[in-house]
Amino acid sequence: MLEIDRLCRVYSTDEASIRAALEQSSNVATTNEQTSAPTADWDTSHKDVPQLNQAASPSAPTMVDKNQFRFEYDPTREATARREQVSQAILCSGCGVALGIPDVRPIKVTCPSCMFETTYTH
Repeated sequence: MLEIDRLCRVYSTDEASIRAALEQSSNVATTNEQTSAPTADWDTSHKDVPQLNQAASPSAPTMVDKNQFRFEYDPTREATARREQVSQAILCSGCGVALGIPDVRPIKVTCPSCMFETTYTH
């Protein structure tokens, strides 16, 4: 329900349209399961993210300059305290989104964008 509400706000649509799209995609997914492996028609534009090392192992994060990002999307006091702990910026191994993290290792990171979860030891 929360995800449907978020999608309604992001795409300025109503709940019925989202549910209809979900119903249609589940029908398509069921049909696709019966077919062969996917073809080369997949969207690979995410692989063109600058500084994204596709071969990096989960234990070696892709570091980027944290000064080029603004990690101030949450105005609460708790978020301000967390931002003070941010000393590094890495790219999510799943989607390439920049994440601010402290330099503590090992650290378990869950990307808020794609929910990809990994633990970095280096």
